[in-house]
Amino acid sequence: MHPGSGPSDRHNDVYFPPIRTMLLDAGCAVASFDKRGVGGSTGSLGDASVERQADDLLACVSALRRHVRPGLPVGAFGHSQGGWVVYGAAGQRQGLEFAVANSGPGVSVFEQERFASAATFREDDQRADAHRALDVLHELATTGSPFAEVTRRLESEVSELVRERFRWLAANEEVWRLTASLLRYDPAPALGSIDVPVLAMFGRDDVVVPVQASVERLRRLVAPDLLRVAVLPGEHRLLDDLGNLPADYADTLWHFLGLVA
Repeated sequence: MHPGSGPSDRHNDVYFPPIRTMLLDAGCAVASFDKRGVGGSTGSLGDASVERQADDLLACVSALRRHVRPGLPVGAFGHSQGGWVVYGAAGQRQGLEFAVANSGPGVSVFEQERFASAATFREDDQRADAHRALDVLHELATTGSPFAEVTRRLESEVSELVRERFRWLAANEEVWRLTASLLRYDPAPALGSIDVPVLAMFGRDDVVVPVQASVERLRRLVAPDLLRVAVLPGEHRLLDDLGNLPADYADTLWHFLGLVA
């Protein structure tokens, strides 16, 4: 199980434990780990590009195979940014027999952030300013600009309100290094290389990930016989107002796992 964005640990704060318990109760062995630079893991979070996280995930898969019976199917489950990671790992054509993406975007990081900003900023002028801030950050990430230039451009071209909301993307040099690598990431090559069954689950009311655009891109790039898509009630974590997973969540997962077992 691979967590979402930021300094996420093996539990993805409180989100993974109930899903992990559900899997364990059904007889599935589960391995989850702290992202590099987080909790008990060494390394730096600033180096946790999607590509490196996919390598870390495959290293975990390689390690756990030494502890399971040969022939058992091993797959990856990733939430949100972790969806990009499992797509990337599955696209390397080594080590995995299946992949599950839980609100994993099919679009680029840049497109996903532009979509999410529309929900964060309700006023038209603020939304336009937020898109301008993302355009600036994407340009600077693409050109490999230093941190000092990032700070200067944001201060000179973006309103204070929007700048404060986006400050976490360029809080310091380490954070900017990570942000820059993420803003350059597009999962298209990985999606086109996937040759194992993939289940992509989305929440119907997600305001973080563009669900329709993601589904359309997945269906365009992943081989039809390998892809299963489920759009279920719920938000980004597919939870209802009481914090529960939708009733169809477990059945959707079990049906998919039955196909790859």
